[in-house]
Amino acid sequence: LKTPSAQVLPWPGGAQHRPCRWRASVGRPYPLVASAMRQPPRLRSRGGAAAVAVAGVLLLTGVASRAFVPLPSGPGRREAAAGIAAALAGLLASPVGPLPEAPAWASGGSTAGKYSTIPSAKRKFYGRVRQGIFQFLQMEKPIMAGALTDETLSAFFAKNIIKKKGGLEIKNCIGLEEKDCLSKEKRTSRWLDMKVASDLLASGFRYSSSDVNDYLPQVKLIRAYAKKIENLKVAIEKGETEEAQGLYRLAKLDLAKYVPMVELEPLDSEDYTHPWDVKSRVWCQGNVCY
Repeated sequence: LKTPSAQVLPWPGGAQHRPCRWRASVGRPYPLVASAMRQPPRLRSRGGAAAVAVAGVLLLTGVASRAFVPLPSGPGRREAAAGIAAALAGLLASPVGPLPEAPAWASGGSTAGKYSTIPSAKRKFYGRVRQGIFQFLQMEKPIMAGALTDETLSAFFAKNIIKKKGGLEIKNCIGLEEKDCLSKEKRTSRWLDMKVASDLLASGFRYSSSDVNDYLPQVKLIRAYAKKIENLKVAIEKGETEEAQGLYRLAKLDLAKYVPMVELEPLDSEDYTHPWDVKSRVWCQGNVCY
């Protein structure tokens, strides 16, 4: 069967169409340029669709002139793989070089480093730690002056923060006496709250899932600070002025080293000249809140 290279065929209405080629599988001429009256030929394989997708990406990124993507001639998958391989080879062999790599974003979890655990730790504990530092610095003047009975010291160590209100009815309390169905009040101190929050904040600053909290330098430092504050509390209760002054100086040095490790402002900053809101900040994405 001879296949003419090109011929001019009459078009309905007397007009002539552009040159056409012969389709042996169908047995009738088919226009080379698709018109509004005729749909373009559909791809006869999934491989063809894949190659066309690669060609579309190359056109959108402006590198169509750097790579040629041949359409597969058959319905098999080998032609599709060959077309995609040719496109990638054309990009890599170009004098301009391959396309720039997109930045990698972490997907979450401890392995995501500062893109996951660190922002969460900041939202939860920054307010509590800053408030603790604010009240800790307020104790410096009375301690250095020997006034160990000052109210600022008792405000830091006394359990004056209510964590859970008492006397509230417990839901679904069945079979118990009335007094056992009421909640019990729980209190804490500013120091105990700062101790827990600062330790958890330090543990949140890790960049790999293989990091162990106990071995992180900021965790070791804040726990050494906590031991000095516990000894300071005992010295204040006993009225040992010189011991309290020495412990306060050492604790302040540890705290000054700790704050940059957790991306807080230095101790002489204006951040610690006023009280802070200790509530955790909530960040929502869609229907999920963190």
